[in-house]
Amino acid sequence: MTNAPHVSNPTHLPTPAPAPTATPTLQDPLPLRPLTTLKWPYVPDISAYPDPLTRDDPKPLQQHHYEAIATSSTTRTLLRTNPRLCDLLTSIDALRGAEREEALQRALGVDSRLLKNDAAACSLDEDTSAFRELAEAVEVAVRGGQGNVLGLDWE
Repeated sequence: MTNAPHVSNPTHLPTPAPAPTATPTLQDPLPLRPLTTLKWPYVPDISAYPDPLTRDDPKPLQQHHYEAIATSSTTRTLLRTNPRLCDLLTSIDALRGAEREEALQRALGVDSRLLKNDAAACSLDEDTSAFRELAEAVEVAVRGGQGNVLGLDWE
């Protein structure tokens, strides 16, 4: 009989118990979706020969503008800290025509009667202030740091 030393299999070693942690572990935040998976609005092609009569007219947003808005940290923070903004934007998006314009004016606290009468001062509620901050954040994202163009003026 041979007395060979007994070698234990290393795969059957007991695993040590995890050390207790003093602080609870935080869950990983949801990963952001790639921009290529989002449904973007239709963007018409830019004409190679712009019409000089419409040069100063408002232009539709292009793909890079939507991407700038979607990746703006200020826009994301405002939407996260003001949950009513999402409901307000959804309700305005459901409207069309003059109703939509009136709803936007109410949400921004801009009233054509008040614009005609500068003496009438009004205080803004929390939703209006948040909506104005969102409008300014979107404008900054779309303008891309160009300071030489006209922007929003609430005064």
